[in-house]
Amino acid sequence: MPLRFADSIFLVTGSTRGIGRGIAELLIEQGATVAVHGRSLERVKTVCSEIDAEKALPFAADLSEPESAGELVKAVHSQTGRLDGLVNNAGSGRAVAFRGLKLADWRATQQLNLESAFVACQAAYQVMRKARTGSIVNMSSLAAHGPGRMMGADYAASKAGLVSLTKSFALEAARFGIRCNAVSPGIVDTEMAEGLSEENIKNLAIPLNRLATPRDVANVVAFLLSSESAYLTGQVLHVDGGQYMAG
Repeated sequence: MPLRFADSIFLVTGSTRGIGRGIAELLIEQGATVAVHGRSLERVKTVCSEIDAEKALPFAADLSEPESAGELVKAVHSQTGRLDGLVNNAGSGRAVAFRGLKLADWRATQQLNLESAFVACQAAYQVMRKARTGSIVNMSSLAAHGPGRMMGADYAASKAGLVSLTKSFALEAARFGIRCNAVSPGIVDTEMAEGLSEENIKNLAIPLNRLATPRDVANVVAFLLSSESAYLTGQVLHVDGGQYMAG
């Protein structure tokens, strides 16, 4: 369905690389106009020109300051006149031992990964409530559903928070025709997975025996944004090659 998003406007945060860029590229391939977001406007403009000079719109904001997420949503709506969907993908994390995790670092992770998504959801809610339609997808993680293992406790907690936020938002917004779901990828073959050897990957015991690609995740996000998932809200879809199932 190459044009199932014709005339739709989506905002994908953190979309200059990795999963976010993969999502933006797929949505544009399927007919959407996408607000591409990153911290550096120069970088975002470069990515937009690489993806599609007409369908990719550049927006810059530093989401480590959560309030800027609301301004970002408002800017996209102001420029385009509508907002059909929001993908809260921006985030970061690193492997750090619990005993060495500093409170300041914990707070910084929550601000970027969780609080900015909360603020963006609130701002999108205002727009979508008036239109009485819209779909939001929050990018969680396999780490949200267990001890995190390869990531720090701060990252795992922020992603678990996104799952809870997704369900709370979905319950309240459903009566206005707004849906909210989450995607929990396993390890994706992006810059964050650099350095993993074939033996490392084998030891992960992923039933499908490979890492996810950005397109694997993008396909599921596109489904959740589309009318084909019109009866899904408050759900968490695992895109992890069966790793969650296998424990």
